[in-house]
Amino acid sequence: MLCSRQSHCIYKILTCKTAHIFISVRVCVFILSAAPAVFYPFGLAAGDTEHVETGGESYYSVGLSTPFKFFGRTYNQIYVNYNGLLTFNVPSTSGPYSPTRGAEDFIAALWNDFDDDYSGVFSYQQYTNGSVLTRATQDINQYFSQVNINAAWVFVVTWRYALQPDPAILFQVVLISGSGQSYFLMNYGDCAVLYGQLEAGYDTINSTSYFVIPDSTNGNYQNLKNTSNVNVPGRWAFNAWAAPAIFYLFGSAAGDTEYSLTSDEGYVPVSFSIPYTFFGNTYNSLYVHFNGLLTFNQPQPASGPNYNPTRGAEDFIAALWSDLDDYYSCFFSYQQYTNGSVLTRATHDINQYFPQMNFTASWVFVVTWKYGPQQNPAILFQVVLISGGNLSFFLMNYGDFAVIYEQTEAGYDTINSIYHFVIPDSNNSNYQNLKNTTNVNVPGRWAFIAGNESVTTTPTTTFPSVNTTTTTAQPWTAPAVFYPFGLAAGDTEHVETGGESYYSVGLLTPFKFFGRTYNQIYVNYNGLLTFNVPSTSGPYSPTRGAEDFIAALWNDFDDYFNGVFSYQQYTNGSVLTRATQDINQYFSQVNINAAWVFVVTWRYALQPNPAILFQVVLISGSGQSYFLMNYGDCAVLYGQLEAGYDTINSISHFVIPDSTNGNYQNLKNTTNVNVPGRWAFNAWAAPAIFYLFGSAAGDTEYSLTSDEGYVPVSFSIPYTFFGHTYNILYVHFNGLLTFNQPQPASGPNYNPTRGAEDFIAALWSDLDDYYSCFFSYQQYTNGSVLTRATQDINQYFPQMNFTASWVFVVTWKYGPQQNPAILLQVVLISGGNLSFFLMNYGDLAVIYEQTEAGYDTINSIYHFVIPDSNNSNYQNLKNTTNVNVPGRWAFIAGNGSVTTTTTTTVSTTTTAQPWTAPAIFYPFGSAARDAERLISGDEAYESVALSTPYTFFGRTYNSLYVHYNGLITFNQPQPASGPYYYVTRGAEDFIAPLWSDLDDMGWMGKYWYQQYTSGSVLTRATQDINWYFPQMNFTASWVFVVTWDFVATSDVNSFIHHSAQAITFQGVLISGGNLSFFLIHYGDCAIIYDQVEAGYDTINSIHHFVIPGSNVGYSLPNLKNTSNVNVPGRWAFMGGSENVVGLQMRLQSFSDLTKKEDIETVLQQIKQELVNRELSSSVEMKLRKIKKTQP
Repeated sequence: MLCSRQSHCIYKILTCKTAHIFISVRVCVFILSAAPAVFYPFGLAAGDTEHVETGGESYYSVGLSTPFKFFGRTYNQIYVNYNGLLTFNVPSTSGPYSPTRGAEDFIAALWNDFDDDYSGVFSYQQYTNGSVLTRATQDINQYFSQVNINAAWVFVVTWRYALQPDPAILFQVVLISGSGQSYFLMNYGDCAVLYGQLEAGYDTINSTSYFVIPDSTNGNYQNLKNTSNVNVPGRWAFNAWAAPAIFYLFGSAAGDTEYSLTSDEGYVPVSFSIPYTFFGNTYNSLYVHFNGLLTFNQPQPASGPNYNPTRGAEDFIAALWSDLDDYYSCFFSYQQYTNGSVLTRATHDINQYFPQMNFTASWVFVVTWKYGPQQNPAILFQVVLISGGNLSFFLMNYGDFAVIYEQTEAGYDTINSIYHFVIPDSNNSNYQNLKNTTNVNVPGRWAFIAGNESVTTTPTTTFPSVNTTTTTAQPWTAPAVFYPFGLAAGDTEHVETGGESYYSVGLLTPFKFFGRTYNQIYVNYNGLLTFNVPSTSGPYSPTRGAEDFIAALWNDFDDYFNGVFSYQQYTNGSVLTRATQDINQYFSQVNINAAWVFVVTWRYALQPNPAILFQVVLISGSGQSYFLMNYGDCAVLYGQLEAGYDTINSISHFVIPDSTNGNYQNLKNTTNVNVPGRWAFNAWAAPAIFYLFGSAAGDTEYSLTSDEGYVPVSFSIPYTFFGHTYNILYVHFNGLLTFNQPQPASGPNYNPTRGAEDFIAALWSDLDDYYSCFFSYQQYTNGSVLTRATQDINQYFPQMNFTASWVFVVTWKYGPQQNPAILLQVVLISGGNLSFFLMNYGDLAVIYEQTEAGYDTINSIYHFVIPDSNNSNYQNLKNTTNVNVPGRWAFIAGNGSVTTTTTTTVSTTTTAQPWTAPAIFYPFGSAARDAERLISGDEAYESVALSTPYTFFGRTYNSLYVHYNGLITFNQPQPASGPYYYVTRGAEDFIAPLWSDLDDMGWMGKYWYQQYTSGSVLTRATQDINWYFPQMNFTASWVFVVTWDFVATSDVNSFIHHSAQAITFQGVLISGGNLSFFLIHYGDCAIIYDQVEAGYDTINSIHHFVIPGSNVGYSLPNLKNTSNVNVPGRWAFMGGSENVVGLQMRLQSFSDLTKKEDIETVLQQIKQELVNRELSSSVEMKLRKIKKTQP
């Protein structure tokens, strides 16, 4: 027998006949496929995250653990696209091909619509230590010999298409950064025939930098594995450095004159082709210094700055004046322009920053300094002199800054310091932040006017006669209501780029906004803060849509004004002190200590001061949430506008009056807290699951008047509670509802009490000893509350076809009234002969006594305790549920099969014993803390993201679909209600524990699921698999358990106790190492009069199996007695391992195959035949057994 394997082998019996002997040989082939040596490690074996191809324009966003600089822009995330594309600033782009001159930064590893022709997968991984970094360091230093990099971060992404058995298309991109430098490699393996346009290379925004690998577009793409720009076949290497986009073109590529440092404090004189006026003096030349200085009338001998103003005899611009040449190699380059695109750009820039000038550039001089490595300069800055007509300007552009060991300064000064300016941060330790500073709302750029017709020009080096009286304008300040903002306050600042643009901000502290808690917020340029989705566009509030938002001032500003917004979060300091004082002043009945503040400020039309200014301040602390809206000046606006807030479905909303009636310019004088320009709001609201309550809903309200107090409430319509019909109940301050009598106990007698009370314990505890207490209630017999109750009950109990005719809502609030520390609610609902109740939970502060939630009946015939309610996890009740709605529990309290009795009369009922599943079942249900779903929709399914990838017969999945109809699918949902009988030869990988139209039978059904990565379930799975597959030496690292349960009833209690016909089954997926398995378990299975089937199938039905007897509905009851592992009710299968190819052939030989030398010859002949049939030459074959069958 010939055999080798990667994980396990597929064996074929091969029979060969010769003239002398018959031999029986088993053959198993071991495929050793390896990627070309240029490839970095990839795939699951390397620990990659892996995704299966789902569509050419699909992508995955990957947050980078280390920012990556790509041609002048720094990115913290990347989009890996199935179509062979890596994009930085936006997801997948589609043609035209490079250079696109569009708005994308991307690397096209091999850009093509692969998904139209091939299945595939991509995988990726980031590295910050280990051998991959060592390899990357060596590679980059080899290919770029003039640099010295130590790789600190590597990102490897690999695409593989047509994986049968080895990828027919293989390529890879490796991003590398370290020592302030960025590079990327592109590696190519085999490439099958492709269709449609394709391309490899890279492109940047506006195609400032771009490259197309030659053979990628000319039909020779299959030769990419032999091409290179670094003399390594299949590899292309690129330096990803480029100057920031604000820089004008420079260097040899731009045609500059270049100089490298030849002497300390050296300089080069440059004659102008056109005179340049600098603050009243006109010059025909200047001096470019290696130390970052431009001087006009004379060189400057000082190595470092005489701090500005010098009051000396020089006109100069200090791009960045420091003794840089003592520590770094220095290069500068310059060029003058009198025509072409550079003048067009300069004209555009000056008119943008000084719109009143109507300027046209006729001359531009660009000088750029680079210090450190030439390919990735450690320090980069630039000055651009611009003139036209009688006007002159200059720009100063800043890129990266390494550490500087001397005094620094940036700005300008003039003879006698008549005019002078120092750029903030340039002369202190913050000089490295210059790339983020600006006076024209363009980070890294400063713009100045250097001369105009009002200045008398003088000859070169002649001192001006100055006798001028100047009045200095006082600096502008925002109104006192504004919290600190802007760069001076340390804000993050963004320039306006489009009315519907936004920035997502992760919140350091979750913020509660009218009943929903958010961990991020979207700051929109159009004056909007949104929570659950990015910017929304009209109609204006209330939208009754799906958005939670604050409209600071919602308008299409970008159509008329340029602008900026800035934001900052605070968790300590004076801003929190101010917020605490403000909220306690405006809401005197509360006591808050602000723990977190988020300030966002919008400014539009910044010439010279913002013409439009407004701000939102979010404040949270002490379990409470508030927000302020501050208004300053507001210029004329066009189009609809509005200020206020709105919530999902507009449950809570408010519009500031003057914001929509044409008086918006008066907002700075309006208020709701007696402080002009300020509006303050409490952001608290009950969770959306709560029915309306309180005075606003018209409730009857009570506050605590005595310990253990209660209020009797007469019903307008009798209510049946587990067989007893009542006309009254008692609402207790301690979170209890009793029906037949009040309950004197302050805290719970733990359920079941086996006492004489029918009660619902919303949350039973001695709450009134620690918190102020309010409860309110109301009964409804018509209106929207009945409509809502009807919808809720039919959602949770779809078989009932219920219509509510009466609703009673009671709500308890403990602690501050505006932000209750404890909030809970019970909703009684009845209609026809049916009755139900809901229990809703919000926040729960610390409780110092015993607690319990649930219900109990006289003699505890029916009783239930909500898990977590009677232990220290009660604060988690808002996240628990039995109907898949966090914070809500729903129960059926009575139906037509229950005999009603008069008040306080007890009925005699026999309690059914609880049902338990067979011992083969893995734990499931609420007791196992499973996710629980009520089966309520035909052909419905749920997508479940897997915490660990699962391999199913050669394909690896990161998610699966659990169907109501007893099906698990992997690559796509299955729309069919019942089975297409195997073999489907379709496009699905699936496991059918019991596939039938179960959800159409009208039975009550649920399913539960849970994933495990540790604990006793993994131990059990390990033992089971090693028992059934003893040769594997297997250890489980992940288990997924899904269980279906159907009972022929519409009664909850009958369902719980399985007191009617039932169908119960379970699927268990198990993986560990590179192995995967699955178990299928059967309990009771009633007869199904419809198509049914159990087993599994794969894409194209390469692997498939039908459990015998499972496709005949009347034989289902016997499934619990069937097995393939000698355990009744259990079937066990191996679900995945590495690809193994089986071979069957007929051998003819006159040799004695019992001799080693003869069989080795035959083995080599077989191997050669395999290679001839296009299998890898790495096929390995070993003899296991040979048997002579005839003489």
